Amino acid sequence: MSNVLAISSIVVGTDFTPCSAVALGQAIRICGWSGATLHVVHVIDTTVVIELEAALSPMQQGIRDSLTNDAERAWAEFAKGIPGAAGLPIEVAIDNRIVGILRRAREDKADLIVMGAFGHRAPDVGMGTVATACVRKSMTDVLLVRDTLSQKGSAPFKTIVAAVDFSPTSLRAVERAALFAAKDGAELHLLHAFAAPWHQLHYRAPTPLTLTHEQKQYRDGLERRLAEFCRPALEPYGTLRTKMAVYDYSGHRSGIVEYAGKVQADLIVLGTRGRTNLRDLLLGSTAEKALEESKCSILAVKPEGFEHPLAVDESPAAAPKKWMA
Repeated sequence: MSNVLAISSIVVGTDFTPCSAVALGQAIRICGWSGATLHVVHVIDTTVVIELEAALSPMQQGIRDSLTNDAERAWAEFAKGIPGAAGLPIEVAIDNRIVGILRRAREDKADLIVMGAFGHRAPDVGMGTVATACVRKSMTDVLLVRDTLSQKGSAPFKTIVAAVDFSPTSLRAVERAALFAAKDGAELHLLHAFAAPWHQLHYRAPTPLTLTHEQKQYRDGLERRLAEFCRPALEPYGTLRTKMAVYDYSGHRSGIVEYAGKVQADLIVLGTRGRTNLRDLLLGSTAEKALEESKCSILAVKPEGFEHPLAVDESPAAAPKKWMA
């Protein structure tokens, strides 16, 4: 099997919210079938500490220790309601939340970061800003868990959609998706979403220029390419329940999200993009839309060899904050 399948170390971030409780449950469950070591992390936002210290008397220099102790007590209470969590150590740091989680993942050589999609404020769609920032900057794969009815109690995933654009990273995504589907007994949809060329109308024509039989030939060709592309990732799992899907969409939304909604998927697995000359580091427009619009959990798979300056910075100015176990 490919090295992409190995999960030996998992970092799960928690802020003691209901969504992070579901994420922790999923991380514990994944550790159960992967044998991975689990590291539970809580990061106290640096800005909160600075504001508190500025507002309090200079004599009260123990504010950081007090916040850490409060976090450890909150964890002890929080863990009681999550099967398998009681007794797990928690690592508490004072840092920028994103930097702190990524630093912990680097130090623990994590193969996977698991986070709740939201903190204290959960909009109807899309993912929270801390979660999406971690996806963008993390050097390892990130599972963003939604607090949905199907995932209450951190149940196994039932329907997984793996997005395929025929890039090397999307093959890694299929490998990850196949592993999760095999372990959870889920149905795996291998999806190539496309905007068909026949949606473009001639300036005088009231109907698409491409004939029906030509449209079928186009789709048939994509289906054959999709099956051939995914075959190496599926070969280790002879009993997977799979569906090949070539999905034509023409709207402004992500075709992946649209399809996932139609099949009631509870997990989307997709690859992200690396460096571009347009912005710092882009996920790619498709992944961006999925994070903005998805109503289910997302596993974001990073390109092989992906690096981000924030995640790899070893300069003295970026020295790790003191972690409290």
